Amino acid sequence: RGHLNDLENIVPFFGIGLLYALSGPELSTALLHFRIFAGSRILHTFAYLIPLPQPGRGLSWAVGYTVTISMAYKVLKTALYL
Repeated sequence: RGHLNDLENIVPFFGIGLLYALSGPELSTALLHFRIFAGSRILHTFAYLIPLPQPGRGLSWAVGYTVTISMAYKVLKTALYL
């Protein structure tokens, strides 16, 4: 189940992350997005492997999803201004 959850979240992140990188963000902002997402997915994986209390797994998923939405917003905002 953990692997399927990773696939459901990481594959869209790669697509949106590629478009985000091509949209010309500031380097520090892009690194922050990518590092937060990677950290949240690592924490989420550990939450599956080690039976951590439920808020930890849910919060780590929400943080990663929020980062993906933030990048998608930036991509759409950049595309609409062109």
